[in-house]
Amino acid sequence: MDFVEGLLNGLGIRTKTLISNGYRSIIGVVGNGSEPRVLMMAHLDVVPFVRDEWRFDPLRLTIVGDVAYGRGVLDDKGNAAAVLKALEGLVGEVNRGTLIVAFTTDEEVGGENGARVVRDYLLSNGLRPNYVINADGYGMVIINRRRAIFNAAIRTKGLKATVNGVREVVRFKLDYKVRPPHHAAYFVPGVDSHPLIALSQYLWVNNAYLASIRGSFVKENVTPTWVEAEVVKPCRGCPMQDVDLGLTNTVKALLLLSRVNPKVKAQSIYGVTATPNVYRFADGFHEFVINVRAMTDDPLAIREAMMEAIQDYFQDIEVDVRAEGGVGYLNTPRDSKLVTTAMEVLRKLGVEPIVMEMAGASDSKYFSPLGIEAIDFGPIGENAHGPNENVNIKSLEQTSKFYEDLTKELLNG
Repeated sequence: MDFVEGLLNGLGIRTKTLISNGYRSIIGVVGNGSEPRVLMMAHLDVVPFVRDEWRFDPLRLTIVGDVAYGRGVLDDKGNAAAVLKALEGLVGEVNRGTLIVAFTTDEEVGGENGARVVRDYLLSNGLRPNYVINADGYGMVIINRRRAIFNAAIRTKGLKATVNGVREVVRFKLDYKVRPPHHAAYFVPGVDSHPLIALSQYLWVNNAYLASIRGSFVKENVTPTWVEAEVVKPCRGCPMQDVDLGLTNTVKALLLLSRVNPKVKAQSIYGVTATPNVYRFADGFHEFVINVRAMTDDPLAIREAMMEAIQDYFQDIEVDVRAEGGVGYLNTPRDSKLVTTAMEVLRKLGVEPIVMEMAGASDSKYFSPLGIEAIDFGPIGENAHGPNENVNIKSLEQTSKFYEDLTKELLNG
């Protein structure tokens, strides 16, 4: 953030630092505050990683040909660099309207102490944006729709017991047919296989019990790549085995909870997805956190659907649903000025414009519900949130030019 602020000040942009619960955001303003106001936004925080899964050092930028590897090169440090580069061609060209730029540090944990704080500051200081260009996407496509995120914590007390059975260790891996869904937003039921959901099905099919589990649990929106469990298959005359009935029932419930069907407020090409990505045991309780994505801003609708799914089988399981960082989803019409202008700019750059919904959420959710036109955009790359995350360097240059030209069109149009 010090580096970014230094670059902004070096361009002659006056900056304001906002701090909320230890998270730092920087706002820069060019112009006198008049309309139209265009906000360009990017985030600098990244998700954790499992080093053994990487071909390259995730904390060192590695360039091979036209591709750069490293944690955050696609999501979202490369995008932040594209915004900073675009500003070099914009600062002296703002003759009408106002250009606002913001960099935050908590998007990956919901944005409540970043984008929300930025939004509230702008609204309270007469700087409500007319347009938001959120540099947080990939593929050089115009993203005009994204689902809201909810994290559902389900927990139950550990309950030790013994059963006659055969003990064995089973292991399930994240399996996919099209694209690695390391980012939970891109998990597609029916196409991808989640290791915890597979374990849940295994318990149902074999009427088995769990003694323990472990896995590559990283965070709520990162799909675990593997899960390993000690299971006990019951059989007559077999030795007595220690199991945990609380853990067993909670994992069995995951199969039902992964197929919840809450009432939504808009349709999504991705439907509703619910992936159990975190497991922890503390104070005698087993807890799983299910990352739910749906076109609704109502946590109660998610909880009601979950309770309905398990009420006939698991009455002792607690369910607590919270919106990740703040409720909201991105929904900007395809015929809006922002989207149509973005399409025109891409055509002039020789890129065929594609407008689409993207599976992941973003900080745009803090602006779209207010009727502010917003889109997400980003360069070409692969494996956001996953091993060997990478970005195409030439597409970064095109992305930066897109930000520059789109902002000029919106300010001068």
